[in-house]
Amino acid sequence: MKLLHKGIDFLKDMSARKSMRDLAYIYSSRLITAVMRFAVTIVVARTLGVERMGILTIASVVMGIAERVLEMGLTTTMVRKMSLHYSKGEEESYISLFRRIYLIRMMTAGAFVVLSWFAAPMVAERIFNNPVLTNPLRLAAFGALVWNLWNQSDAVLRVTERFKAVAVISIAGQAVRTGLILLFAWKALLGVNSTLIFNIAEVFTAFVITSLIIPRALYGKGHGAKYPVGEIFAYSRWMFAFSVLFMLFDRLDVLMLGYFKQESEVGLYGVAFTMIRPFELLPETLNTIFLPKVSKFTKKSEISKFFRDTLKITLLVGSLCAILIVVARPMMLFFYGQQYEASIQLFQILVGAFILLTILNPFTLLGHTINKPQLFVIMASINLTLNFAGNIVFIPKYGAVGAAVVNLVSRVAGGILGLMVLKFYLNRWQEEKVVTKKGPDDILAP
Repeated sequence: MKLLHKGIDFLKDMSARKSMRDLAYIYSSRLITAVMRFAVTIVVARTLGVERMGILTIASVVMGIAERVLEMGLTTTMVRKMSLHYSKGEEESYISLFRRIYLIRMMTAGAFVVLSWFAAPMVAERIFNNPVLTNPLRLAAFGALVWNLWNQSDAVLRVTERFKAVAVISIAGQAVRTGLILLFAWKALLGVNSTLIFNIAEVFTAFVITSLIIPRALYGKGHGAKYPVGEIFAYSRWMFAFSVLFMLFDRLDVLMLGYFKQESEVGLYGVAFTMIRPFELLPETLNTIFLPKVSKFTKKSEISKFFRDTLKITLLVGSLCAILIVVARPMMLFFYGQQYEASIQLFQILVGAFILLTILNPFTLLGHTINKPQLFVIMASINLTLNFAGNIVFIPKYGAVGAAVVNLVSRVAGGILGLMVLKFYLNRWQEEKVVTKKGPDDILAP
């Protein structure tokens, strides 16, 4: 009975923490938008047909890649540096950093849109052998610009830890997209270009709402100081390199499985990966919540407290996710049927990988605290190397099971090695002597 009371008290303590509330806001919003996105995908696929769906997919992939490239690691750099300036009351640095990155985004993304407008016909004909892709590619370039604008304003909400607003705005944008697509599909007006426009409208809606609620001082006059561009790119270049390496690592197993094995094995693995996606959002959500927090740390005592408190949260979340291993069989058979029975084992292995990722990943964010963004490149390189080497050995012999096991082992081994590297630098990190001029709540009130 005493143990039961302790368990209840522990759960009450966890639910009272701001971090748990923020986790609930962000994760629930992502699940809601994922459900809406899934439903709309079915409508779009049935309405457009296979050929036009292929055109939409190509344009969407191009937009995603362009957004990632144009982003250049600037969003993480913004959150890391602005959070520190915000916590120290350095209003001038806070504002000038925002404006400098805003200008960089507008110049690079704007130039890309202009270039894409003229290059799209050639790319559509010579690379994809389909002139119909011209306008979708132009829209994709514009979409990448809108995404970067939204990244800019969304970062401010994350810096000020207004995660409830982030969650509501995300749902609002997705609701606008869902409503427009369903309306046009009902009226038999839905096409490739209109679908792309509605996808962009989702992001633009979020950008407009966010821009209205972030501090007006960010866009106002004054603050003639200019944030050093070199300091921005000295940080963002590492985050960009990390983003590229992680993107390769994240889907390397599928690519290598497709190279070594038949499409049927790729299909089984793909189904397991699709089912894991909602839980893959967990470590992403934790990163979103914890990044502005760790960016404000200036003392080792804050880091120690973060380790203790975060471990309680991640162990609780990981324990809840472990239930999925037990219910994997009935769940997979219910959604996909008997023909995908072989995906059950793959799903269970991948769940294990993401439980460990959820527990370990938040601690790596401390690389931002000690101002060592290159650590993320080192960690991603370790993961990518282990994953590639493991897949070379195990996929030819064990197929999809080998890919799943390598995914699990590479994440565990990579995470442990990454934490060892992080500990090395933490031991040599010198605490910053901070004299706070203002409380963070006094700066830039909306």
